[in-house]
Amino acid sequence: MRLYALLALLLANALSAGDAAALPVTVKPDDANLLYSGRWDTSKPEGPRCEWPAGQIRLRFTGTAVNVILGGPKDHAFQVVVDGKPTSVVTIVAGQSVYPVAADLPAGEHLIELCKRTECWGGPVQVKGFQLAAGSTLLAPPAFKRRVEFVGDSITAGYGNEAASKEEHFSFATENAWLAWGAVTARALDAELMCEAISGIRLQKGEDKKSMPELWGKTMPFTASKDWDFKTWQADAVVVNLGTNDFNNKKLPLEDAKWREAYKPFIAAIRAAYPKAHIFLAIGPMGHGKDGIVAKTNEAIVADLAAAGDKLVHALPLPNQRMDDGIGADWHPSIKTHQKMADAAVAAIKKELGW
Repeated sequence: MRLYALLALLLANALSAGDAAALPVTVKPDDANLLYSGRWDTSKPEGPRCEWPAGQIRLRFTGTAVNVILGGPKDHAFQVVVDGKPTSVVTIVAGQSVYPVAADLPAGEHLIELCKRTECWGGPVQVKGFQLAAGSTLLAPPAFKRRVEFVGDSITAGYGNEAASKEEHFSFATENAWLAWGAVTARALDAELMCEAISGIRLQKGEDKKSMPELWGKTMPFTASKDWDFKTWQADAVVVNLGTNDFNNKKLPLEDAKWREAYKPFIAAIRAAYPKAHIFLAIGPMGHGKDGIVAKTNEAIVADLAAAGDKLVHALPLPNQRMDDGIGADWHPSIKTHQKMADAAVAAIKKELGW
């Protein structure tokens, strides 16, 4: 009896008070059949950690139910996608570690995808493993043949895209990177996604905060970690959408020439990391600067780089948002606007890469 009591005590200590009912088949977080997409820090033995938005995990199995074991700040959330269809949202709650992902599925093979809906603020989330129903078998997930990377600010992070109106302010509950234009574009291209986006980020360094060029090479931008190893993952296309926060800041230069000289070193860093990638310079849809200066300057940068020998850099015009398409929190793009942005990105990438 003492042995059983000890086992019961150990199990109680291992699970949190609000945990979902445990499932018997355990999947370790480093199982070779789990496919992690995006930037994940693997230095902790408990499981990989992710801070950037739209980090994803793919799990293919035969069985009827799945739980995920998570750690991280409360209110961060994952979009659950079962067999290609979004079904629910897993939101981290203080005092809970085991969360139901899917239950009562038809017997047979299924593909589960978890996509981090929320951005970097507050610290990383951690995947500590999965649980499957009795008799389940983990299978190798389908691999991606294409890779796209999106770099940007709040727009690319999906800030407020599920909010009901522009009067709403920021909330993790209405931020959905899975429905942001980068993720929508990747799914349309059947491509693996990597996304680096932070609300309020600028291309140019300011006195109050770091710039995207300073953070882009990090595995996690706000938590101590190794720099990202670009040799492990080579993008076919990189889409950069920066400028909205620069051109809304009166303390930073707005002039065409200064913007060019600020952008070119970052493009050079992307080119060094991805020698063969097509790079797309986008702007929009929350204003293109006075007289469309950002879009015009991006086109000038493309011309400059082409003249210098790099013909794999392209300007990507995006439509301005429209009131009749709805406006998200704090005037950010709505789901409908994100779809229109993705349509433009898909068309441009297909044209230049022959996809």
